[in-house]
Amino acid sequence: MKKFFLLTAICLMALASVASAQPNYNFVRVSDLGAQAFVDRMGYGNIYQNLKQNGTVVAFTAPAHHPELEDPQNFPGLNVYRSLFGIQGTQAPNGQLRFYVDSEGYVFVVQVISEGEPRLSGMVLLMTMEAIGLNDQEAAPLLQTQTAGAETYCSAAGRKIIRLVTDQQGNNVFLFGASN
Repeated sequence: MKKFFLLTAICLMALASVASAQPNYNFVRVSDLGAQAFVDRMGYGNIYQNLKQNGTVVAFTAPAHHPELEDPQNFPGLNVYRSLFGIQGTQAPNGQLRFYVDSEGYVFVVQVISEGEPRLSGMVLLMTMEAIGLNDQEAAPLLQTQTAGAETYCSAAGRKIIRLVTDQQGNNVFLFGASN
C-alpha cells in the first residue's frame, strides 16, 4: 500500500510538471474507443499478430471497472477500468492496463504498468500506441525521448499524444491526448 501511495504521488508530481511546462494544453480523450474496444484493437494490430506468429500469445483480461483505483482529485469524473495482461497460459499477470474512461465511455487516459518481464510490457506499450493510431514515425519520439515527458502528433487520431513516465524504471507509463 505504501508503494501505491508513493507511486501515486510521483505520478501526480509528474503530471503537474507536464501541465505547468505547457500551460496551454487542452487535454482531450486519447482515443475514441471504449476500454473493451481498445483492447480488441490491440489484439488485431500488427504487433500482436507478429508476436502471435512467432509463438508468443499475449492474453488480456476483459476490462473491469475498479472504483478503488479512481482518483477524483486528479482525474475528476473518470472511471477506471483495468485489464491484466501476460503470456497466455501463465498464472501471474505481467502487468496491467488502466483505462481512465470519461462519462461517455471513451478512453481519456491509458496507463501501462509493468509488473514482470520488461520486454513483454514494452510490447504491450507498443500495442497500446498502435491502438491509439500512432504510426512508427509518430511513436518514435515517445519511445526515444529519455525525459519523463514526451509528445508527438497522431495524424490518425487528430490530436497530440503525450507520454509521461512516472517512475525511474519506466514501469509506469501514462498516455494522454491533447488538442494542441
